[in-house]
Amino acid sequence: MTTRIVLIAICFLCATVTNAQKWEELSDEQKLSKLKSFRAENQKYMKDSLRLTPVQMNDIDNLNLCFLSTLDRIGRYAKEEQTKEEYADALWEVRWAQMDAIIGKEKHERYAAYIKRKILVAMEKKQI
Repeated sequence: MTTRIVLIAICFLCATVTNAQKWEELSDEQKLSKLKSFRAENQKYMKDSLRLTPVQMNDIDNLNLCFLSTLDRIGRYAKEEQTKEEYADALWEVRWAQMDAIIGKEKHERYAAYIKRKILVAMEKKQI
């Protein structure tokens, strides 16, 4: 349950981290700009603070792409909400384990704490 909350919060943070304007009020260009900024900050943290290699960062990008596309398919094809939640929970657990495998448990925990701090700051500023 906690991991699902963190995932949802990350999605909200991606959408509104730089100002309090609502996501649906933004133009496509503004949305893209915000997502690029969020990704750039995360890439910098992973490279500078966690000292991840380019291969690890590429693997994480691929993992996230696969994760999001699978969530999209679950949303499209699963009929019942309970089934969607069960599949999403299972997918989240697999993603978490893959992150542990790619960067190690300790760095993964540090990265999760970093994302949590970003979310809390954004919430304090009423950006999400």
